[in-house]
Amino acid sequence: MRFGSSSHAGLLFGAIAAVLIILTGAAVYRVRAANQVPPVTADVVTLDPNQFTGEVRQAYLVAREHPELLAQLDCYCGCEQHEGHKNLLDCYRTNHGAGCDICTGEAVTAGKLADEGMPVEQIRAALKAQYNQGS
Repeated sequence: MRFGSSSHAGLLFGAIAAVLIILTGAAVYRVRAANQVPPVTADVVTLDPNQFTGEVRQAYLVAREHPELLAQLDCYCGCEQHEGHKNLLDCYRTNHGAGCDICTGEAVTAGKLADEGMPVEQIRAALKAQYNQGS
């Protein structure tokens, strides 16, 4: 009789462990999915610039008006390491750009240079010269 109880307890423990592993995996998947940067689409590329004021609003406007440009530019604040960003546009898909002077400066500068007709390769070089701090 004792052997049977132990066997049932082992099965119960195994079942509980399996359920906990599955639930943990599902929770990790949800957290990772929630932290993913949304893809560039025609309808939503950046947060609404009207949520912001001043130079930050201007930076979000640049990102909204020139997403193809910002998608080709590096960001020099280090967000690729701590936010997983791939380019300067990623900073404006979330509120990250609103709290970062480097991102704001880069976007505003890039927008001005693009409006003056500067090619993306020269804009990239200009931003690197101004914002790259040894990266």
